[in-house]
Parts: sequence; structure tokens; C-alpha cells
Amino acid sequence: MHVSKVEAVILQHSSELLVVTLARIQSGKDIEARGRIRSIVETLRSAPGLISTRMYSGQSNGLFYLLFTTWDDEESWLKAQERHTPRQLLSVHMKDLLMVPPEQWLMYYLWGYSKPTQPPQFAAVQLMGVTPQRIQQVQQTWLTGLQQPELQSLLTFAFFARGINDTPTATRITTTSPSTSYRELFSQRSSLLLCFFSWSDEIEREDFYAQRIYQNLKKSTEKEGTIMLLPLENQQ
Repeated sequence: MHVSKVEAVILQHSSELLVVTLARIQSGKDIEARGRIRSIVETLRSAPGLISTRMYSGQSNGLFYLLFTTWDDEESWLKAQERHTPRQLLSVHMKDLLMVPPEQWLMYYLWGYSKPTQPPQFAAVQLMGVTPQRIQQVQQTWLTGLQQPELQSLLTFAFFARGINDTPTATRITTTSPSTSYRELFSQRSSLLLCFFSWSDEIEREDFYAQRIYQNLKKSTEKEGTIMLLPLENQQ
């Protein structure tokens, strides 16, 4: 499993920009979608400033693909806008296969964990929507919980990130205002937290979800906002 600099370190000061793109596929279009999305990934891999590309698929209200692209910094990402934006490539080349327009988020890593002796077999992404007024408190609660041995020991590879919806407004602000970075935008306006979890077997996955610490984290967050869990079936 290829990962970027997130692996094995706490990433509170990482300059990498993580771009997460979700594409939901129409029923019966699985085979055609798989071929086209692989072609899109190959196009992305030629982008200057790209560090890594990972693609997962899963089933949640139909087939979906989740792309993770990491970039050297926000400058590299902004330079890639014309030719190498995952959402734009998906919208152009897979328009007739998509249920809805792709969603995309820009994120910075907050925490990472890796247990390299055990390769991951199961994975999931948890997206949490929280108001900008409450996100800092929810973020700190999850950071504290994820570092507890009861949870950490069950994970093979995991990371925690914070971000915003990738909108024309966000791009325009950072392009036209050199003094404003994505980090500053995230601090002021971010409303999304993302957890990536992976486990070496199904027992560890079920034990993780059953842990009281995780259950309490989930319940407290549901009082503040929304949680969407996306089980990931495989990596391309």
C-alpha cells in the first residue's frame, strides 16, 4: 500500500495538500466506469507537484469511487487547475456514468498512524460535517480519542484531516489574495473532518467500532453535525 509522507508521523505541520474526490456511479455502469476512471488516474499521475494517487471503490447507496491525491503544497495544486483537477476530469470524461456531479474537498493532515508489520485488508472513510464555530472542539476531541491505545492498537494505517469544500470561491480567494492560504481558509471556514481507518482483519475492524471510546466519539459528533461512513472495498 503506497502512502505519502503522512505514514508513521504526526502531521500537524505537514505542507502537503490532500484532495479527496467522491464519484457516485449509475447502476449497471460498473465495468465501463472502472476503465474510464483508471484512465483518469493515469492522467493525474503526470501532474507536476503530485506526490501520490490512491483510488478506492465501495458500495454505499450504489457504487462509488474515492480518489485521494496529495500535492507538494497549495501552489502545486493551483497550478494544476487547468488540466489535472480530479473533479473536472471526472465531470468531463464520466459525465454519462455519474449519478450526481462529483464532490471534492481540500484538506490538511492533522494526525497519522502506521503499523507497517501488518498489511491492511479492510478500510473505511468517515466524513464529518461540523459548523466552523464547533469544528475546533470536535477536532480536538477526535485527536485525543484516536491516540488512545485502545483504538490505536487496532488500526493498521490511519489518518485524520481537516478541510473545506473545493469551491470556485476558495480557489479565487487563494489565487487573487497572495496573503491568504488554504490553511487560513481552513481555520476560518472549514466544516469538514475526515478519518481514514484500515485494519488487518475483520475482527480488528469490528473490535474498533465496538470500543466505547469510538462509540462515545461518534455519539458526541452526531450531536454537533453529521457523519457519513464509506466502507472501502479495494484499492486500484
